[in-house]
Amino acid sequence: MREVAQSVGVATSTVSKALRHDPSISEARCREIHAAAEKLGYRPDPMVATLMAQLHHRRRRSDPHHLAWIDLWCAEKSDVAKGLEPLLRGARQRAAELGYGIEVYRVGLDQMSPDRLRSILASRGQWGLIFPPVPKSAMHFPFDLQGFAGVKIGTSLHEPVMHRVAPNHFRGCVLMFEKFRELGFLRIGLALSPKINERVDGEWLGAFLFCQQRVPAAERVAPLIAPLEDHEAFARWLQHEKPEAVLVAEETPLQELRTSGRRNSKRPMLGWLLRPGGGSGDGRLDQRHEEMGSVAVELVVAQIHRNERGSPAIPHQVLIDSAWVEPVRRARQKRST
Repeated sequence: MREVAQSVGVATSTVSKALRHDPSISEARCREIHAAAEKLGYRPDPMVATLMAQLHHRRRRSDPHHLAWIDLWCAEKSDVAKGLEPLLRGARQRAAELGYGIEVYRVGLDQMSPDRLRSILASRGQWGLIFPPVPKSAMHFPFDLQGFAGVKIGTSLHEPVMHRVAPNHFRGCVLMFEKFRELGFLRIGLALSPKINERVDGEWLGAFLFCQQRVPAAERVAPLIAPLEDHEAFARWLQHEKPEAVLVAEETPLQELRTSGRRNSKRPMLGWLLRPGGGSGDGRLDQRHEEMGSVAVELVVAQIHRNERGSPAIPHQVLIDSAWVEPVRRARQKRST
């Protein structure tokens, strides 16, 4: 850094701040110093950089001691909203390990405007933000990220642009399809509502169609993308396609058929792509919500250490693979045999 400082004609401390994108250094000066560092072949020692990041975190009053958890849900309740608690639990644990706390902002419930939220966060010096999954009404949240570092969880929030940690929906659906095939189910269907299909950017549907091309034509089942509260459409689809198992993400009329007294031994087995609470005898995916919350904290803290603020030019995405949870009934049958 001394050599870079001499070549530009500035103090070593100015070079240090510029390489960390400190806002106290002008953008033009930062570009000049970065160009000089590149020309001279400057490379930081990773171990020293880690130590200095910790020292700067202790010394700089501008570093937040709490990360802001931005909850945009109002009164809407769904399986997605139920899954927020494990995310927050994982985030709190990891934040504590890294020396941070987490403050929850119920933006949707308190009907807080983006400008009001920004003002509160700025006054409290909390510029590390985490956005968990959001309802459809908040998929485009007009929050100015300038001066803040943010990470979003899941695929539902489209605006503002941030780095993201999300379940690997495509691989998860392929995993569940393969596991049900191993259990002996040949005709496997997929039933999703349009709103859920949109939330996951069609990744489950894409994975399902990919899997369908890998099985014999006689075992293929056309997917159902329709409101699942339309019982007649769902029943017609079941009658026409005759699936032996159905991959779902929401409550379906199939539950009502099971509890209405009409016990049919040929009723399809359910495979839950999304079931945060578990508690079902059917097969399901564990999307590892606590791990996603933990990784979100790591991503935003890394930005804080590098003093990176605003929307990234190239947003990064970390995908978390889901784990298969075997059907309880099938597991018992295997043990008994």
